[in-house]
Amino acid sequence: MIRLLEERGKTYDLPFVGNLRPYAHQAVQLKLVERAFRENRQVVLWNRARTGGGKTLANYGYLTRDARVRALGVYPVNELVKDQFQSLQTGLPLGIWDEISLWTAEELRKSRLPGETKLEQLQRLSTQYHRAILTNPDHLVLVAQERLYSPRKEGYDSRLGKAVEVFYRLGEYVLQAFDEFHLYNIAQVNVLAQWIALMAASFPEKGMVFLLSSATPRPEVLRLIEGTGLPIWNVQEETRRWLEEEKPSVHGERIFLEPAHLHVVSAYLPAWNTSERILTNWDDIEAYLSEWPKAKGLIILDSIHEAQQLAAALREKGYDVGEVHGLSDRSRSREALAKPITVATATVEVGVDFQGEIRKDFLVFEARNAGSFMQRLGRIGRGSRSNPEPPLHVWAYVPGHVANQIQDRGDTEMTRAELEEIVTAAYRYYQDFSPYIEKVGGMNLVHGYHLQKKHHVDREQSPALKQIQILAERMYGLGFEEQNRRYREWKREKLLEPVLSFRGQNNLEFQLYGWDEEEAETFYPDLWFWDETAPDFPLKRYDCHFVLRRRRVRFVDQEAMKRRVKEHLSGPEREEYLEALSRDRVLGYAVAMGVRDKPAKLVWRLPVKAGRCAEQLVRLDRLRLESDDSGLNEQLNLLFQSMGRTSWIVYIIKRSVGELTDLLRLPPMFRLYPAKSRQGADWSIAFNSEAFQLWSVWENVRSEVL
Repeated sequence: MIRLLEERGKTYDLPFVGNLRPYAHQAVQLKLVERAFRENRQVVLWNRARTGGGKTLANYGYLTRDARVRALGVYPVNELVKDQFQSLQTGLPLGIWDEISLWTAEELRKSRLPGETKLEQLQRLSTQYHRAILTNPDHLVLVAQERLYSPRKEGYDSRLGKAVEVFYRLGEYVLQAFDEFHLYNIAQVNVLAQWIALMAASFPEKGMVFLLSSATPRPEVLRLIEGTGLPIWNVQEETRRWLEEEKPSVHGERIFLEPAHLHVVSAYLPAWNTSERILTNWDDIEAYLSEWPKAKGLIILDSIHEAQQLAAALREKGYDVGEVHGLSDRSRSREALAKPITVATATVEVGVDFQGEIRKDFLVFEARNAGSFMQRLGRIGRGSRSNPEPPLHVWAYVPGHVANQIQDRGDTEMTRAELEEIVTAAYRYYQDFSPYIEKVGGMNLVHGYHLQKKHHVDREQSPALKQIQILAERMYGLGFEEQNRRYREWKREKLLEPVLSFRGQNNLEFQLYGWDEEEAETFYPDLWFWDETAPDFPLKRYDCHFVLRRRRVRFVDQEAMKRRVKEHLSGPEREEYLEALSRDRVLGYAVAMGVRDKPAKLVWRLPVKAGRCAEQLVRLDRLRLESDDSGLNEQLNLLFQSMGRTSWIVYIIKRSVGELTDLLRLPPMFRLYPAKSRQGADWSIAFNSEAFQLWSVWENVRSEVL
């Protein structure tokens, strides 16, 4: 067992937020923000303060200094958006008329006025009185690409429409914070870097500060930002200089991370059976709970299925368990987090401040990489006690070679920084898809350029349009015309949408190509399904591969699903789901009748022409999903026979999933699926954004392995 020492930070005799005195990095970041706005500069501030070290107040503290400044906060998961909102509501003293606006799908649905469109709502929630907007990157992309419109209802005009106005309103939010970059994949990092570049180019006369806050930095982000030419001010470097040169007066010292006891458990994570291992070792936690019966715990797993199975098993043992993951009821997540034991997935990996009613005293997690290990460890112990009771205990399930390197230290004490060095060195490298940035380039900037050409009367002389071209060339080392040629080629071949969309899907493809929505040929990988094992929240939408592998299902049509909604739900909730069922394009509709004893095997059956399309980014039709389960396979045949013409954006490699995973060291959660050629050969297939990512790295290694 390793005892992790408490972490302390000195505070300094300087005004900050309310009656608080700042940590050094908070004081320095505030000074840098003041300097940037005073000099009317566009800059990037990079703050690597550790979890629990006060990054939130560092990011938004300047709002209390200048009533004219507004802030935009961008977070990878909605749980973090909500947590930040609660932190700011209680910790940031704004003016009496000032508001903080929440832009998540759930919160926007709750606050939408009768008859109000989403665009009208976003206009209403982005006034001078909304000092901060907290949202996810999805909304930024939809706004930047003018996607939030209904052509039939609003008579969309890109020069005059509301879609354009919301983008320019966000340009008034000159303090923009981006947090927890380690949760984004390479394609999403690329999109966010282009958002920063697009903002800087579109508002060249405005001073703007882009705050990058993450204890786990991404080198690709720095490379892209450096390409914009925007100066990057490193908060930690400036802090060291400030302490040495100015020698500020110390006000006091605060504990911000409490001591904890770390137990490292060796696990074979590729087996995806950590929930079983936890149950096997549950005696250790029972012993802890017998001594501290009021202790509350958090368990973080990577698999939703494992999380659900573990939660069910613990309920059978008599524990009161909450669940927070992609298939749980998000409207009740706070209630689930407050339970004596919460079983969750990466949804809670960042930002959720487990204090007050949702405090946790023990933590169990699995970690497939070093970043995940440190982020999950950071979910516990954010407080100011030097001897917390109950004492904090952590059980970490990690690969055997990682466990060995940590356990080689024996029973000892160390800081979290020392542990991070050991953990980072112990984990093996996974594919980071870095060639993606060069190969895909600045498609969002090129797309933004074409949209903004419609906004400017003097297109040839527009400084904003010229700056977009310059930044695209600087960031990607490729001429704008060459990137534009690639953009037009992918658009012509109907491949472009996944590199424009933040989530890498192509659900809004009909807008890009001017199709009628009913004429779209797009593959949608989700199912709407009614989960009969979850009576409290039965209707869910999720990836078809997960549902079909793990659940016993019966396919139904859309009308049958609507009848279930009408019978079981009422009020606004019923109307929302009926509207979503009518609006959303999905692969199909199903009733999930229970959990399978063992996962069904699924494979994509490829058409004859797939062999000619292998190792190319293509749009392919006549794919079929098949299963080793005869009953499911019969239903899938009927489903695919009933489809209209449907096509998929794919990348196919003539190697099995296992072989390719090992060869490229693909990350555990990378969506790569087994496929069968007409001759029965085992191949691999990736869709949409994953197709582009796979293409970007395979071209580099193909010559070495053929």
